[in-house]
Amino acid sequence: MNRKEENEDYTALMAGNTAAAQLLKYAKNRLNKFYNPKLYKPPPKRELTEEERIVVNNGGTLAPTAAPGGIAGTGIGLTQKNQDAPPPPPKQFGAYKKKR
Repeated sequence: MNRKEENEDYTALMAGNTAAAQLLKYAKNRLNKFYNPKLYKPPPKRELTEEERIVVNNGGTLAPTAAPGGIAGTGIGLTQKNQDAPPPPPKQFGAYKKKR
């Protein structure tokens, strides 16, 4: 049973690490766009369908596509394991009173 839990934790950890690495690459590329344009790699061009090419060739505009979700439009998101509410705060002592 313990190995199963450890495997689940490891899988979640590796997924988080991979997502973080992809996000850092994306951020580095965006910073290169401004600070070092020679190293910037633009995103690949989207291939238009036949219907979309007809619309564009006749002077029309394409319908906006849905932006990918996640951080900065990368599709990379952060998730939380525990969605439960946090426990209530510990009990406090009485109201503050001066000793004098």
